[in-house]
Amino acid sequence: MAFRKIIKTAIWFTLSLAFAFRAMASSPPLYKVGVIQAIEHPALDQTRQGVWDELTEQGFKENLQWNWDSAQGNASLAAQIAQKFVGQRVDLIVAIPTMAAQAALSATRGSQIPVVFASVTDPKGAKLMGNITGVSNFVPIKDQFDIIMTIIPMKKRWGIIYNPGEDNSASLLTQMQAVAQDKGIELILATASKTSEVLIAAQGLIGKVDAIFINNDNTALAALNGIGQICRDHKLPLFASDGDLEESGALALLGADQYAVGRQAGRMVAKILRGEAQAVELEIEYPTQVKIDLNVKVAQTLGIPFPESLNKKAQRKEGDHS
Repeated sequence: MAFRKIIKTAIWFTLSLAFAFRAMASSPPLYKVGVIQAIEHPALDQTRQGVWDELTEQGFKENLQWNWDSAQGNASLAAQIAQKFVGQRVDLIVAIPTMAAQAALSATRGSQIPVVFASVTDPKGAKLMGNITGVSNFVPIKDQFDIIMTIIPMKKRWGIIYNPGEDNSASLLTQMQAVAQDKGIELILATASKTSEVLIAAQGLIGKVDAIFINNDNTALAALNGIGQICRDHKLPLFASDGDLEESGALALLGADQYAVGRQAGRMVAKILRGEAQAVELEIEYPTQVKIDLNVKVAQTLGIPFPESLNKKAQRKEGDHS
């Protein structure tokens, strides 16, 4: 009797193990993805959302462990977050934008963890090489300047607010200065090393410039609504590469579609997680969608008409309810 009971127990245990192994074999693998965002503002939030939506659409739902953290504009904190993800042995790190990408690349050296970046303006200048790939948000500066000059052809002094500690901003500034020289534009610079300094920098430009342009500087973009209020108070045209057109009161936004950039990066992440490609095999991509957003309400307030040729190119015109 005891022997029969032992046999039954052994059979039950064997069957239980078989069912368990079958369940494990049939269930999809769990993918752990760590997401580092250098700072929170609408443009980068859209990029992150684009990555998430693309992965969800491609079937990464219950089997995706998604952990994201913000470095709050602090390079040291970005490095700590990257090291945390390496310690957790994530399968991949998504880094948005340059500061986060550099931190992730440094932390993953010596490991097999790939990095996919998004919204990095100058990947080459940021020295993003190795087990890393991603999507840049770079839009040719000449194109941006041409649009601004079409809107305000007689205004030649433009204020630029930037963070000298951001590699992407330093690279963009060099390029903007070269284009400005060719086009006879005077750039008047104001620096802000952290978000709390941005409004002071903007105030310092009042009376010295005919317009302000914020181009892919994450520190300044994080305070774009505040810059917009200062510009509205002084009836000064504000241009930016991204942001919330209505809340910031910018006259025009001229840049990459950040959500679309996130979707592009998400497709790269999916390929790597599925083992269809390695990060080093995927070439860096550039925006497939560039947007021109015009604010008709602000244009009317400032008495600045948009050329019809530009109206036809614009994706939307906030405040135009006709």
